Amino acid sequence: MARWLVLLVLLGAALAQTPLELEAFRLTNEARKAHGLAALAWDDAAYRAARAHALDMLERGFFDHVNPDGLGPADRMWAAGVLEVTVGENLAFYEGYTPEYAAGVVVDDWLRSPPHRRNLLKPEFTHLGLALVQRGDRIAVVQNFVARPFRLWVWQTPSQKREGRLSYQGTARATVGLFVNDAFVTALQPPRWSGELDLDPQSQVSLGLWNGGRYLLACAFTLPATACRHPRIEWTARYTERTVASVRLQLGLPPGEHWLAYGPEPRLFRRAQGDAVVEVPLSWEVVWVGTPQKDKIEYTHRIPLLRGTAEPLRKGARP
Repeated sequence: MARWLVLLVLLGAALAQTPLELEAFRLTNEARKAHGLAALAWDDAAYRAARAHALDMLERGFFDHVNPDGLGPADRMWAAGVLEVTVGENLAFYEGYTPEYAAGVVVDDWLRSPPHRRNLLKPEFTHLGLALVQRGDRIAVVQNFVARPFRLWVWQTPSQKREGRLSYQGTARATVGLFVNDAFVTALQPPRWSGELDLDPQSQVSLGLWNGGRYLLACAFTLPATACRHPRIEWTARYTERTVASVRLQLGLPPGEHWLAYGPEPRLFRRAQGDAVVEVPLSWEVVWVGTPQKDKIEYTHRIPLLRGTAEPLRKGARP
């Protein structure tokens, strides 16, 4: 008989949970309550990801957070419909034991392992999907944790929009900061630089010279204008527009300041105060939602852009 534990922490239609999965879920919340923590709520998307990974491990004969296709916990949870950025995973494997035994001991087994214990008792986690799957005499148990700091309501509508591309090059003796709509985009390093940015028409672009402690405004313009005149910066740019497939994205956000970013690696493009409506090109693939934390943006949600008909993406009614 054998059993193993593995964990990992990372910054649709419901399936019916089995009684043993619900028992392990109950024991998870009992352990959290015993340590003064809030109970976790069940999450169907996290459960879909957990169950699919448990089945995959048993059918393909591996035991790891990363599957043979190179997909980790966050990849699998996002594919299953989880929008949150901060997720975590605990794994357990039992061989030669009954499912009832595994459901009864798995939480205690995780609690005895410091890394798994940190996941299980992490205060930031708010939701959980837990799967217990048996194939022959082997049992895989997967906990998929989600940190949901607030409920995000999302509606996507297919559209078309005018999109522009700013192509630029220049020289300067100091570092030049490039900002779009007040959001820092990149630092242009001396002596020469060039690049391209996909920007909406009417975006405000500003350049600042680094003085050793902060950027000092050198010039600003609103697209389609591209001129920047400053004695210490040589700047040449061209802005072109085209019509592209897009998504009208409606976001139900709590009051307060939020930042929106786009792309596989977040690039800031807009600040929002509470609810927001933005039209974004499908080529961006992903929109991120973040909140300012001191000198950085902490991303809380990752929204994949959908192709096709209008579709509500999340998670029940507007709170």
